[in-house]
Amino acid sequence: METVFTNADFISLDEHNNTYSVMVVKGKNIVYMGYSVPFAYDDAKVIDLGGRAVVPLVNEKMCLTYRDNAECTKLAVGESADFAVVDKNILKDDHDLKVLSVYIKGRKRD
Repeated sequence: METVFTNADFISLDEHNNTYSVMVVKGKNIVYMGYSVPFAYDDAKVIDLGGRAVVPLVNEKMCLTYRDNAECTKLAVGESADFAVVDKNILKDDHDLKVLSVYIKGRKRD
């Protein structure tokens, strides 16, 4: 079963810092990143993230240090769905950042 996450800034942390508005997770992996929900996922569970931001995790810890040599996972198709929902877009403001929830292999952790 797929889960569609919407209404958020999905920060890829790839070489271009691409940001998306929709992410689809199937099982433990990301299967889609984009700007609208494809028709193929019309019957999927939808989670509205309320305008928050989503960033990838590294070893269950967030990678928030921007260095040329930083080893960081990415939010990308085919990658494991390990990510954190935070209260704001870290590319715009990383002061007093609050982690609101964490997902490991596509499942929410408390």
